[in-house]
Amino acid sequence: MTAPHPDPASEFFTLEHIPALLSLGQVARALNLSERTVRNWFDKQKLESVQLTPNSWRYVRPHDLATFAARYGLSLKWETLL
Repeated sequence: MTAPHPDPASEFFTLEHIPALLSLGQVARALNLSERTVRNWFDKQKLESVQLTPNSWRYVRPHDLATFAARYGLSLKWETLL
């Protein structure tokens, strides 16, 4: 049985194909949601993100996105990132 939210490191998606850090736009595309929705999750700290420097853009690790999507029953379209 195929998992509904494959981990990027699975046999279908390797880390070679998925960026190490995903931008807000990439996250929104992968979830087929608006950037505003994703930004709200960042602001409410529902979706874990990292900043490379203080006050810089926020990024999401693929594993954190997969975990978040599985927790909330969201479909991920990793192919939009390839």
